[in-house]
Parts: sequence; structure tokens; C-alpha cells
Amino acid sequence: MSEQVSLAARPRPGNGKGEARSLRREGRVPAVVYGTGVAPVPISVNARELYHALHTDAGANAVVRLDVGGDVHLALARELQRHPVRRDVLHVDFVTVSRNVKVSVEVPIHLVGADDAPGVTEGGVLSQELYALPVEVLPLEVPDEVTLDVSAMTVGDTLRVSDVRVPDGVEVTADPETTVATLVVPDLDVPEPHDAVEGAAGEQAAGATAADADADEPGDGGDGGDGGES
Repeated sequence: MSEQVSLAARPRPGNGKGEARSLRREGRVPAVVYGTGVAPVPISVNARELYHALHTDAGANAVVRLDVGGDVHLALARELQRHPVRRDVLHVDFVTVSRNVKVSVEVPIHLVGADDAPGVTEGGVLSQELYALPVEVLPLEVPDEVTLDVSAMTVGDTLRVSDVRVPDGVEVTADPETTVATLVVPDLDVPEPHDAVEGAAGEQAAGATAADADADEPGDGGDGGDGGES
């Protein structure tokens, strides 16, 4: 289940680019907190503490106990803006939540039993098409992940959202027919029929050319052998 992570925040006076750059040089991340009953408030958080808050087993679904000048809010980190190369967080929105009101989140899907699947042992390829399951759930009951058992899959089988089992209290909001995993025959490098025909024709033409070349060469007993004096 989703765990609570404490994170201290400081109010900041504005939201200009100069201020944001200054905060990042200090090792802080510009942010904003808002939600039900909370007007948007510009804040900043320690970059290292934010990193640890987002790297628990709950990942981005960790419930943050955000302390803003003594006022504590339960919040989820959303709308993370990252540096395109370094991937460190440049800005984050904290959306406040109520422990008694369901929230919409995406929970990672983990496939189990792949090594035991008959289709895999026969040489088939298991492909995961959906990696996160959209659900609605109370903030403190968000599962770290959901699992899908693929151990019985054979070649040609497909498992869908309706096959994923979720804990009580978790409401799946994705289309039940959405594909999660398939087990297919691997692609083989087989030439197209017209390529095979063209290849055979090319070999025949090459053989004919070689035969013509052999016929044009003079033999060992040519007409020049009669050139002696009488």
C-alpha cells in the first residue's frame, strides 16, 4: 500500500525564472501546492529529499505529508517537469488529497510466471502492451503494483485488463478489453514469394551467361593446327 513520506517545504515569494534558477543553485526545487480547499501556493522543497520521497516502493504514488510553514497537507506529486538530459526534477505540482476521497492514479503492472508459460518454452515471445493500470482508490490504499499471472499462456493467447486482479476497494477505470499481454510466434526472416522467384530467375540467368561464355572460348584442337608446310 502507498506509504506516507514527510517532506518539508518553504513558501517562496514568486514564480519567476530568475527565482527558480536561484533556488536550483541552492539545491531546491520550485513547486506549487494546490487542491480542494487550498489556494495555489508557490513553495520549494529540498531536491535530495524530494528524490527520496519519489523513490520509495510507491514511486510517484507515494502520499506526501507536505509541511508548509507548520501547515501539513496530504498530497500527491504530479506534473513533474524534468531536465531533458539529466532528468532531475525542475518543477513539481503537489495536489492535496483527502484520506476519505478516492484519487485517480496509475499503478504499475507486473507480469509473473513468464518462465513457466508453455508458449514461452515453445519459443513464443511474450509482449507486454500495457505497463500501468488506471484506477481510482483511496490515497492511503494505493497498491504499489498489481500483478498478472501469465504462467498458463500459450502461443496466440492474449490477456486483457479484465484478467488483472486488484485488491478490494480499487476500482479499475480502463477499458476491460484493453490488451495487457500477448504471446506470439517470433518474426522469422522469410523471403517474400516474389523475392524467391526473382532470385531463382537471377540464378538461371547467371548460369546461362556462364554457359555462353564457355561456348565462345576456342578449344585445344582449333583450326590453327593445320598451318604446317606441305
